[in-house]
Amino acid sequence: MTTKPPESPRPRLSRLAPLAARTLVDQVVDAIVEATARGVFLPGDRIVEAEVARALNVSRIPVREALRLLESQSVVVSERYRGMRLMSVDIEGLEKILKVRLVLEQLAGAEAMPRIRKDPGVLAPLEAVLSDMHDAARDGDDLQVATLDTAFHRCLCELSDNEALVRSWEPLARQLTIIFGLATRRKTLTSIVAEHDDVIVALRSGDRPTFDRLMEVHILEYTRAVDYEALVAQLRRIAEDRKAG
Repeated sequence: MTTKPPESPRPRLSRLAPLAARTLVDQVVDAIVEATARGVFLPGDRIVEAEVARALNVSRIPVREALRLLESQSVVVSERYRGMRLMSVDIEGLEKILKVRLVLEQLAGAEAMPRIRKDPGVLAPLEAVLSDMHDAARDGDDLQVATLDTAFHRCLCELSDNEALVRSWEPLARQLTIIFGLATRRKTLTSIVAEHDDVIVALRSGDRPTFDRLMEVHILEYTRAVDYEALVAQLRRIAEDRKAG
């Protein structure tokens, strides 16, 4: 009697990528970024491994690994004799981040436009993120707007169908969430979301010069309009006054 060989997976299912589980390190990373976007930690603050571990009720090992990952993405910096500190938001440092981001996102738009002209449905994922942003703004959820702001720009890069571009943009993502979170302290949520409505209109138009100029305003000029250093100083004074009270 011959033994029937095991059936191979169906071709379509075999192309599915396995789901990636979120590790404890991932959760610690997200907690640190969220705390910074909410103003619990402020740019320039020292991040003490033991204190973070105690607050999150985890061992120091995942916190140490999380800080190493965040260091590789320039969210925290290691200073000799001073330990880990959160990224600063001085104008010189922000300009460097924003100029790289602008080039990447302008290229993403340029590569997405032919795909959108061929199939307008390509914009659906970006429109879905924007719809969620509008909901979060109506709910007054600052953190969710900041998180979705990052998701919107990641999705824009993904519309390019250029994996190298997305990989180049991704290390900026957590820095951007922190910057976006701070921006919600100076700009109304509705105005932040409205800027993204304009991005989709420009993408749909297929007019690259108009899109490029819009992104320059959106990424550079609107960000320059916020004095992040003064904002952080103000938030630090408020935190110190609360401790003194």
